Amino acid sequence: MPSDEKPIAGDAYDELAEAYLEHEDDPYCTDLEFPAMVNLVPEVNGKRILDAGCGCGRYTEWLLDNGADVVAVDTSENMVEQTRERVGDRATVHQADLERPLDIADDGTFDGIVSGLSLHYVEDWRQPFTEFSRLLRPGGFLAFSAHHPLDDYLAYDVNYFETERERMTWTASGTDIDVPFYHRPFSEIINPLVETGFQLDELVEPIPTATFEEKKPESYEKRLKRPTFVCIRASKR
Repeated sequence: MPSDEKPIAGDAYDELAEAYLEHEDDPYCTDLEFPAMVNLVPEVNGKRILDAGCGCGRYTEWLLDNGADVVAVDTSENMVEQTRERVGDRATVHQADLERPLDIADDGTFDGIVSGLSLHYVEDWRQPFTEFSRLLRPGGFLAFSAHHPLDDYLAYDVNYFETERERMTWTASGTDIDVPFYHRPFSEIINPLVETGFQLDELVEPIPTATFEEKKPESYEKRLKRPTFVCIRASKR
C-alpha cells in the first residue's frame, strides 16, 4: 500500500468512534463473537499481550481485568482516543496500521496477540501475520476473529475464491456510514497463517448463545444454521 494511502476503513471508523461503544452492546458482539473469543484466549495473567486493532478498547479492558500487561494499537486516531479514555494509563495505546510494520516493540517481546474483528479490513493477511510472528516469543499465541467467508459470500455479490473489497453500512447518530472490508476464501485465512510461522491450534465457528436468542429472536434460528464469524487460535512455531 502506498505510504500516503489511508487504511480502507480509517475514515469510517474515525466517524464511528463516538457511537461505537453502543455497537459493542449489539448481540452479534456480546452474545456471539466475544464469548467465543474469550474462551479461546489462554491464561493472560502476568503476560504481555498486544491488542491488535483495539477499536474502542473492549478487549484491552478485558485483558487488563484478567491481569495482562497490554499494548493496544488501532489505525483510527479517534478509536485510539476512545481506548485511552476507557482504560487510562493501565495500557499503552498507539495509533498503528496493521498493513504496515509495527514499530512498537522489539522482536519476541509479547506472550500473546488478540485481534477482535479487525483483520477483515486488511487485504493480505501475510503482512500483519509476519509482524505478529516477529513480535511473539516462540510458543506465543495469536487469537483473532473475523467475518466468516461463507456469510460474506451469501450476503454480498462476491466471487468466493477471490479476495474482494465490499462495503457494509452502519448507522451512527442517524447517519449511514459505508465501512469497506475484504471478503476472502478460507484458504486466504489459513495459508497466510501457516506461511508466516504459525500452527493452527483451534478454530471455532461460534453459534449464538441463549442471551442472543432473548435479544435478537428474529435472527436466532438463522444464525444457528449459518455462520457469522470465524475465531482462531494459533501459536508461533
